[in-house]
Amino acid sequence: RDVSGSRICPAKPRSSQRRLQHCGAEMADGRFDEMLLGMAQKHRGIEDLLYTIMSFYERRTDLFHIKDNDKDKESGDGGSSKGFAPGKAEEMLCKQFRTFQARYFERAQPYLIASKEMVEQAIGAKPRDGPYGGATSSSAAAEPASLPAPRPPPKQAIPDGVGASPLEGGDPGQWAKVQNAGSGYTWNQSDQDITIEINVEKCVASDIKVTFAPRKLSVKRKGEVILEGNLCEKISLDDCTWHLDSGKQVVITLEKIKPSFWSGLFEGSS
Repeated sequence: RDVSGSRICPAKPRSSQRRLQHCGAEMADGRFDEMLLGMAQKHRGIEDLLYTIMSFYERRTDLFHIKDNDKDKESGDGGSSKGFAPGKAEEMLCKQFRTFQARYFERAQPYLIASKEMVEQAIGAKPRDGPYGGATSSSAAAEPASLPAPRPPPKQAIPDGVGASPLEGGDPGQWAKVQNAGSGYTWNQSDQDITIEINVEKCVASDIKVTFAPRKLSVKRKGEVILEGNLCEKISLDDCTWHLDSGKQVVITLEKIKPSFWSGLFEGSS
């Protein structure tokens, strides 16, 4: 029952905790997904959506009300007193979070809840002695060995005369200003994109054909290939552009899939 006396769900009189659990059970089967998705689309993210939901609980329900035995007595219609015992509402919310997090892990990330034995079997390792098979000494049982830590990724190659990559604490301006010369073209990069400039004989835009692929670039002038190769990393096709500058230079912008600094424009180059 909220502060104005209205119930959260149309149901027979019951305690606040039972009424909230009843609503949660009804929604668990997805019957309200369309309504909730419509509401979610009007928010900036999960935290913003949670704020709205918790604001509703605070304004229209007794979720946050701490039960006071002297004031919150049994209602005359047979329902239970208002509010929750100290800590019970928070415990209820945490229980629901843990329940649905466990359900998500089982469906989407089962490796996060796999036992050590299951992990070792999956990677082809022999199960260790101890709690997961065989006898062991008391010291080994008390402190079983853990899986080896993953190796850190290799550091980005640093161009000659340039400091560390901005992703490793370096100056982004230095990387952006480095111009690399290729066969008939020059290119430079930031952590987000790459700009390529190709000098061509006087022509019009219809003479130029630029083809983008996730890891390939092809540039042709009047059917003749002037630049082509497999790119060092993937690009975002929807954000790549090109234009013809003054009829003499093709300018291409490649948008990177993720912030990084390429050691070369094409595979095998530097």
